[in-house]
Amino acid sequence: MTDFDRLGGAEGVAQVMTRLVDRMFTDFVIGFLFEGRDRDRILMHEIELASAHLGGPAAYSGRPIGAVHRPLRIHRGHFHRRVAILRKVLTELDVPADVIERWIAHDDSLESVVAEPIDCGPPPA
Repeated sequence: MTDFDRLGGAEGVAQVMTRLVDRMFTDFVIGFLFEGRDRDRILMHEIELASAHLGGPAAYSGRPIGAVHRPLRIHRGHFHRRVAILRKVLTELDVPADVIERWIAHDDSLESVVAEPIDCGPPPA
């Protein structure tokens, strides 16, 4: 049984990703990155990406992840905030711990493709 199946298939993945996208759009740290963006399009691509790496049938139909995110100048802190929101959503929805850890590891592996190698705040003293 795949992680996709364990989440309840397309419906379960859609539930997770809908909650994640809702939180990202309204988050006080990263919400500004989504101002003026097409929420439904982002949700569709998030569902496709999640389904693909969880073993589901969907394939990602968007542009390469780096090409989409690099122009946004996402900092490491922004990236980490999204991962933290994802972890919270997965925990709230009682996703099995082993699925959470694989999912977070997958998303963490995308940091160098998505985020600028700088932090959000001032450099350490």
